[in-house]
Amino acid sequence: MIKRLRLAGIGCAAMLATLALGDIAAAQEKTVGVSWRHFQEERWKIDEAGIKSVLEAEGFTYVGADAQADPQKQLADIEGLMARGVDALIILAQDSAAIVPAFQQAEAEGIPTIAYDVPVDFAGTLFISFDNVAVGRLMADAMVKAQPTGDWVLIEGDPMMSIVDLFRSGQMQVLQPLVDKGDITIVAQQGIENWKPDVAQTTMDQILTRVDNKVDAVLAMNDGTSGGVAAALAAQGLLGDVALSGRDGDIAALNRIAKGQATVTVWKNAMDLGRAAGAAAIELANGAAPADVTGAVPYETPSGLQQSAILLEPIAITRDTLDLVIDSGWASKEQVCQGVTENAPAACQ
Repeated sequence: MIKRLRLAGIGCAAMLATLALGDIAAAQEKTVGVSWRHFQEERWKIDEAGIKSVLEAEGFTYVGADAQADPQKQLADIEGLMARGVDALIILAQDSAAIVPAFQQAEAEGIPTIAYDVPVDFAGTLFISFDNVAVGRLMADAMVKAQPTGDWVLIEGDPMMSIVDLFRSGQMQVLQPLVDKGDITIVAQQGIENWKPDVAQTTMDQILTRVDNKVDAVLAMNDGTSGGVAAALAAQGLLGDVALSGRDGDIAALNRIAKGQATVTVWKNAMDLGRAAGAAAIELANGAAPADVTGAVPYETPSGLQQSAILLEPIAITRDTLDLVIDSGWASKEQVCQGVTENAPAACQ
């Protein structure tokens, strides 16, 4: 079984503590390039802040590029970053297959890489993410506790992203036995291009029309698409009556949970993930092999390739655990509890 590394402030500090004083001095003129697939979700700015906080503390320069959800632009962005002479690359892939040539080119030029949050089938990189099979499992577990029977809709992420397969794998570990028993019927299953909330809303509108609003639960793979689904449910007077999931711990999603309009979001602390990537990039830039980076464990990609990986532990946030995000400083009580006027969860009392 793959080990999981749960990083909070102490965990990240421990990773940074492994950097020798000589490495810190040598870092003064080193640069880490980061290729982002887009910034349409609020969490990527949090990831970026985590990466920057570690790099800047150790004297590294940060250079970022936004691919704006365009795989070809991302390839060009990465070529530009390499031309600037970066010492390590962190890549959040828009298209897991189309991005592979960039990893190959970086390896040929001796630039170490990190596949950030989205798995990429390239053996020479270091994969840093959360245990995404566990993310799917936690999401489905919470939903089944809230709605163990009935008609379910699965709103998935971008079909071009292999991370969707990992989430689905965890979800179906929980759901398939109930589907086989006939307790749960999946009435619709749809991927959402680029995880766009407006596309999720339109898709859910169409599904509700097709099934005459007979839906008991919607298993949405992230908080952006969950927000689109919530809008579609609200238009039909169903918001709060249909179990609804998400992922990422976005403020709006946390607020929906506090209001009783959603069931669960799986919190992937993006600040911790960014810090982990920043710390690993420093080690790689200073000559460490992926397998020797602090916290790295063996990992098998979806296609069966062997990689090294750092996997953080996700946390399911429901009405009963909203205090975790508040106590951590991820979100304030005012943000989580805004507009909660009745049946307040314990975190809002």
